[in-house]
Amino acid sequence: MSLHINIEDLLNARSVESERLEFKEGWNPDAIYRSICAFANDFENVGGGNILIGVEEENGIAKRPIIGLSISKIASIQKEMIGYNNLINPVYHPKLLIETVDGQQILSNSIRSSVYFAVRLKYFN
Repeated sequence: MSLHINIEDLLNARSVESERLEFKEGWNPDAIYRSICAFANDFENVGGGNILIGVEEENGIAKRPIIGLSISKIASIQKEMIGYNNLINPVYHPKLLIETVDGQQILSNSIRSSVYFAVRLKYFN
């Protein structure tokens, strides 16, 4: 299943991280969920955003070849995300897909704008 964005286009065009796109080398739930909440709140009305986990960046540009994530790491992240998703208030579930790029697996989070404002994790102030 593919996202409404083409990951290869983003990476091949050497897209720079922006208000709508973030590259994350690894799993850092605090940083990732702050971004998820920011994209869901969409105060600037840009349509949410995307986070690609397993993509190293340099100066905001995706590095190729992609480093990717191991299958066991993907399973671990997916399991942890269930817990974090349950902490989002109001209820919100980002779309998470496994994509293959450069022969490596990455996680792609597509975050749509929420119809509610003040989307946040319960433990964030």
